[in-house]
Amino acid sequence: MTERALLPPDDPQAPRYWMYEVGGKLVPAMKRYLEGTRAFPDDVNLIRAYLRQWIDSPVWDHGNEAEMQRDLDELRRKARELRTISDITTWVEQALDLGIDPL
Repeated sequence: MTERALLPPDDPQAPRYWMYEVGGKLVPAMKRYLEGTRAFPDDVNLIRAYLRQWIDSPVWDHGNEAEMQRDLDELRRKARELRTISDITTWVEQALDLGIDPL
């Protein structure tokens, strides 16, 4: 993770953590995902939207580190294709491999 990832939460470029969502739907969906309980029909859509806003934040961009930037671009592309809880788990593991922890 780069130092830029340590922006204060109120910085407009900082990704927004799921636990601070106020709409009332994402937090329960994430809790079900993390607990491994049965997902509700819209959980994948909610989690995918969250992960997209997280990974799309420019704070993760790595400037001159071409290989890392390619991996990041691939992770951003894959975030748009998440369709199942299994897809999400695989994606999160790949994000963690890059030092990006959305959970």
